[in-house]
Amino acid sequence: MTAMTPELYFLLMALGVPVGIVAIALIGAHFHHNGTEQLLDWAPTRSPRKEAELYAGDTQQMLQAINRYRRLRGAPDRSLDEITEHSWANLSQYL
Repeated sequence: MTAMTPELYFLLMALGVPVGIVAIALIGAHFHHNGTEQLLDWAPTRSPRKEAELYAGDTQQMLQAINRYRRLRGAPDRSLDEITEHSWANLSQYL
């Protein structure tokens, strides 16, 4: 039996170990039938309703910032509908 060369050892460590870890994870997932959320002990940190409220608040803050800078330039304020229409008009030229 021949001794393991350094090149072969490196190849086994660089490719064999990650492939082995993935294989173990796939086998474990195959035999676990209760869902990935329970396997990972995962629960959402916020409800979808809270996420929507935060998104709406972020949008309102961005609109206020845009209008503040427009007022500094002497331009009229824009509504969310105007900005949305302008965005869809610009997007439609790429579709």
